[in-house]
Amino acid sequence: MYYDACKHFKKHGINVEGVSIDLPTMMAQKDKAVAGLTSGIEGLFKKNKVTYVKGWGSLASPHEVKVALSDGGEQTIATKNILLATGSDYSTLPGLDIDEEHIVSSTGALKLKAVPETMVVVGGGVIGLEMGSVWSRLGAKVS
Repeated sequence: MYYDACKHFKKHGINVEGVSIDLPTMMAQKDKAVAGLTSGIEGLFKKNKVTYVKGWGSLASPHEVKVALSDGGEQTIATKNILLATGSDYSTLPGLDIDEEHIVSSTGALKLKAVPETMVVVGGGVIGLEMGSVWSRLGAKVS
């Protein structure tokens, strides 16, 4: 909407003055949406009697998962069906340390405190393209 207000409304006869970004409010809304989606999935798991465990899992047998729990300890779960949701992680480049301020991962890009003047997206994956698109629409010059 911000991008459209800045770039396209005028040609439709809509003059908008004083449009600005309130990034802290925008980020709070993003955090609220993520929390809602996460709790919604967890609620569906409970409703459908799915055991939800956070950690690093490995298949101990065709019907057992061994999990190094995120909050410490270990658990082995015996079950008929197993679903491993592997999540994702970013790749690094030799010599470039991700500091989440100047060189950011996709996670860091979701937590920037200001719209950067410029941004370079390395890689052509879906998440990188999405982050570049979002920050471009908010005013960053993205390459």
